[in-house]
Amino acid sequence: MKPNNTPLYIHKESNHPPSIIKNIPESINKRLSNISSNETIFNEAAPAYQEALRKSGYEYNLKYKPEPNKNNNKRKRTRKVSWFNPPFSDNVASNIGRKFFNLLDKCFPPGHQLHKILNRNTVKLSYSCMPNVKQIISAHNKSVLKSIEPEQNTQDNCNCRRNQQCPLEATASPVVSYTKQL
Repeated sequence: MKPNNTPLYIHKESNHPPSIIKNIPESINKRLSNISSNETIFNEAAPAYQEALRKSGYEYNLKYKPEPNKNNNKRKRTRKVSWFNPPFSDNVASNIGRKFFNLLDKCFPPGHQLHKILNRNTVKLSYSCMPNVKQIISAHNKSVLKSIEPEQNTQDNCNCRRNQQCPLEATASPVVSYTKQL
C-alpha cells in the first residue's frame, strides 16, 4: 500500500447488489494473498485492510490463502452472451431478474426462430449500480452552469514568437492582412 493511503470500502448496509457486498471481503482477501509472496508479508499488510473492512461493517477475518498454480491448457469454447443490466435498488420489492427471465421464456419459446439467440443460457443478468443523488445533482448543475457561462476563447489571438514585441498588440483577429506601400 502506498504511504498516506488508507483503503476505503462501501458499507455493508449500502444500497448495492447483495452479490457485490458479499464478495468485497473475499476479493480483498484473494487480492492481498495473490500479491503477497509469503505469509509474513501478508500479515504485515493485512491490518490496514482488516481495519478498513471493520469500519465498513464487515466481520470478515483476512487469512493468507495462496492460490495453487493451475496448468489448465484445456481449450474452452467462448459463448456469445448478451447481458441485461437493470439498475439495482433496495427500494424495489419485485424481483426484476426473475420477471425478465419469465418474459424471455414466454416471448421466445423453444420453437421460436430467435430462441437460439435469446434464451436463459445466452442472456445473463447483472445489476448495475446507479449514481447517488449527490452525483446526479452535481452533474446537472455542472451542465446548467456550463451552458450559462459564455465560452471564453482559450486560444491566444496572436501567435508571434515574441509576444512582448507583437505589432498587433494581441488584439488582432485570426485573419490578418498585411499591406505594403511602394
